Amino acid sequence: MTWMLIEDSFPIPSGGIAVTGRPHDGDLTRGDRLWLTDGTTRHPVTIARVLHICGRRSPDVAPAGLNAAFELTGAPPGLTLTGLRLLLGDTA
Repeated sequence: MTWMLIEDSFPIPSGGIAVTGRPHDGDLTRGDRLWLTDGTTRHPVTIARVLHICGRRSPDVAPAGLNAAFELTGAPPGLTLTGLRLLLGDTA
C-alpha cells in the first residue's frame, strides 16, 4: 500500500491546502483518491495537483522516495495535517 507521512502543510494562494512529504511503496499521482488518517479516523481526500518542486519533470506524478508536495481537496477545515498519513488503498 502506498502511503506518505505529512511532514508539513500550508495554505496556498488559490485557497487550497498543500502538504509535503515522501511517498513510500509507490508513486502518487494527480487525481488519486486517498485516505487522510491518524490511525483511528480517516477522511477521503484527492490530489488536485502535484506541485512543482526540485525540477521534477512530470507535472502529474510524485515518485516514491522523493520529496513531494500536493494540493489536496476534501481535507476537513481546521484539521492539523502535519503528522497524519495519506494512504492510497481501500483500507486505512
